[in-house]
Amino acid sequence: MPGGRRLRGRGCGSHRRPRSWRVVGAGRICHNAGMLSRENPTLAAELEALRFTWDARRFNRRVHEVPPVMRAGPVEPGVVSLAFGAPAPDLFPAAGLLEAAREALTDADACAVALQYGAVTGNPILLAELAKKLEREEGRLVEPGSLAITNGSSQAIALAVQVLANPGDVGLVEAPTFMGTLRHIRFHGVTTVPVPQGPEGLDLEALEAALERLHAAGTPPRFLYCIPTFNNPTGVTMPLARRRALLDLALRHDVPVIEDDAYGDLRYEGDPVPTLHALDRHGLVVRLGTFSKIVAPGVRLGFVLGDPALIQRLQPFKAEGSTNGLASLVVGTFMRSGRLATHIEALRRGYRARREAMYRALEAEMPDGVSWTRTAGGFFVWLTLSPLADMKRVMAREAEERVQAMPGTACFPDGQGTHNLRLAFSLQPPEQLAEGVRRLARAIRAGLA
Repeated sequence: MPGGRRLRGRGCGSHRRPRSWRVVGAGRICHNAGMLSRENPTLAAELEALRFTWDARRFNRRVHEVPPVMRAGPVEPGVVSLAFGAPAPDLFPAAGLLEAAREALTDADACAVALQYGAVTGNPILLAELAKKLEREEGRLVEPGSLAITNGSSQAIALAVQVLANPGDVGLVEAPTFMGTLRHIRFHGVTTVPVPQGPEGLDLEALEAALERLHAAGTPPRFLYCIPTFNNPTGVTMPLARRRALLDLALRHDVPVIEDDAYGDLRYEGDPVPTLHALDRHGLVVRLGTFSKIVAPGVRLGFVLGDPALIQRLQPFKAEGSTNGLASLVVGTFMRSGRLATHIEALRRGYRARREAMYRALEAEMPDGVSWTRTAGGFFVWLTLSPLADMKRVMAREAEERVQAMPGTACFPDGQGTHNLRLAFSLQPPEQLAEGVRRLARAIRAGLA
């Protein structure tokens, strides 16, 4: 017993539990209430005092430091969610994955590898097919040992932060940015320094000023995180000239760049812009990607592409070892058959129609004083409301209207974005997007009244 106490009472030895005891709830040991109250009230009081509780002192301090997380998931019936960038279920390639699974599971040698504990870097078939895709995109060879499969891009982000920074270090992050990245950085104990972005992505003057300030203070940043293509949440894409200037700046200040490229395949207009990794000739860019947007989130597959030295260093942080060998084999087979390339074309058509439906609704419904970004791809539109809008009234009215939008403050590390909203057009069909924007417009008008 805690503190060396021994319970007193008839039939209660130091090592034997009376047969009339039972375990209730999270470790609470109770005696038959009637017997205790009649025969041994002292024992009942002592047992009650020994109740186990999951109070704050039992948890890692970071549990208290990280705020509650807004996550994609089911919503109440009748609610139109524009808040989360979840892919559209009607666009999942279920039939193609079924055929790929049948093909994969008839290959005895491939199954023997996929169903066994595998290499930390991932399944060889998926690695090979992904390397081919990346080589076509970047126009350069994927060096052996430079690629690792992860449990979605969220793990890729977490691994990159863990391997590059120590708790107490500083990391530069574009602002606004993906809220999940802010959570990973905060959870790892790294201090986030936001760098503003404008209509063409990162503000390079602000970035250079931040780099010089941090170096002068003796706290050089351990990394710069950015989403240069179809940014989450703004939808903005950084042009080629700015990408080259960013790489020059990062090289001069000796700071690695984490490039999150979750949406690069989903371009609906215009010509592709090379990734930062494709432009990098010095090995300072770490490119992260995901299959969640181009296959399905449920396969839980992402990747890290970077210098082999970095890939080697991050492997010990993958405590689970290899990532989902069966899903990797199926997706690798799906890619090898050419089905993924065909499916991506279908995704572009489907999401382009959703994007246009949202823009039509915004033009028709939004009151004066509300502006929004125009994106050439990805999942998101970034709204800016008048500074005169009462955002508490807007959010209260959103609940009444049964519509959800992501508050802009979730995309900043420092409380900015109070008059911004992130809207996702990926999940809802066009008619629901129109209805959701109509409801949101009523909520915004209530905040402007």
